[in-house]
Amino acid sequence: MLPPDSGIHGLGRKFRIMDDDGSKSLCMSEFRKAMVEMRFHDLTDADIRHMFNYFDRDGDGTISFDEFILGVREPMNERRRRLVRMAFEKMDKDGNGLLEPSDIVDTFDASQHPEVMSGHWTEEQVFREFLDNFDVGGEKDGVVTPQEWENYYANVSSSIDNDDYFELMIRNAWRLSGGTGWCANSANRRVMVTHTDGRQTVEEIRDDLGVRPDQYGARLREQGVYTAAKLDTQGGLGDSNGGGGPSLSQTYASRPQTAPAARTVNPNHRTTALW
Repeated sequence: MLPPDSGIHGLGRKFRIMDDDGSKSLCMSEFRKAMVEMRFHDLTDADIRHMFNYFDRDGDGTISFDEFILGVREPMNERRRRLVRMAFEKMDKDGNGLLEPSDIVDTFDASQHPEVMSGHWTEEQVFREFLDNFDVGGEKDGVVTPQEWENYYANVSSSIDNDDYFELMIRNAWRLSGGTGWCANSANRRVMVTHTDGRQTVEEIRDDLGVRPDQYGARLREQGVYTAAKLDTQGGLGDSNGGGGPSLSQTYASRPQTAPAARTVNPNHRTTALW
């Protein structure tokens, strides 16, 4: 297992240093030279060849970055891989299998980034910088593949022993509803809903990353909460429209008034900051 300070970006830098010809793969001579430069003087030629073959998983005579990463860290178990894939699929808004600036433009308000506010960066640059954190192992092109995303989280995973804590971290970071016990999501917004019959329940806005307050009513309807007449998103100040748009009493006027009873959920609420 990698120590916590062996970051994926640090490994990427080491790989690029070893890659003398810039081919994004290591041949035997580059690998042997790297072993010498790292002062592994006790290694015989047979030892080096054995190590090279261990990294060269597909046997093509070169070591790609993905093969290099797979060789130096423990793989994620299936539970963790599933959560990481869930986060990627949530962010991949157009479903083309790549994360691009266009996928996060409606999720994060780049106008509030300090570099944008100072006039040094454009919002497009902010989005690319954000994606570059996950774009590891190759050229920084502002596009993240599923493998690069998984490489990033595989390194995070290597320093987290507890599966429940890893799940909580992923769910809270990407606002993925669900989970059970103490690994259940605790970051999504909770709102007080006053129903048409006078009942009040606290409801979670599920998967709320990028969901604006004026969209809470529509999101609650998608979740099956049809009988809401008023939302309180401000801790008792009683905003009837959830932060903008038509009032909920108007919005729900034409909606069916019979639906499964609204659920009461945990009202605890935490928020996270992007910048």
